[in-house]
Amino acid sequence: MAKIKKEIVEETTLKKSDYGYTPCDFIFEHVEKPADYIFSRCFNVFDDKWRVNLYSKRYVEGIEGKYISNSYFVKFNTDNNNLTFVSP
Repeated sequence: MAKIKKEIVEETTLKKSDYGYTPCDFIFEHVEKPADYIFSRCFNVFDDKWRVNLYSKRYVEGIEGKYISNSYFVKFNTDNNNLTFVSP
């Protein structure tokens, strides 16, 4: 049986990507991080409106899985990185 390597994930400083910042970079300044948080994913819906999904892990019958624990519809101004909640 092969050994499983566990990757150590280190928090890195905020870096601007080629596309600029996204609401995922600023969401935890506005909401509390959910229990068993894994990752967040942002989707541009239209113009400056974004959908931010926060994923957490849970166990169903002893099997670990992931689910969307929180979802937000936000307005994001890329000029000043201002995040405004349109809908919870």
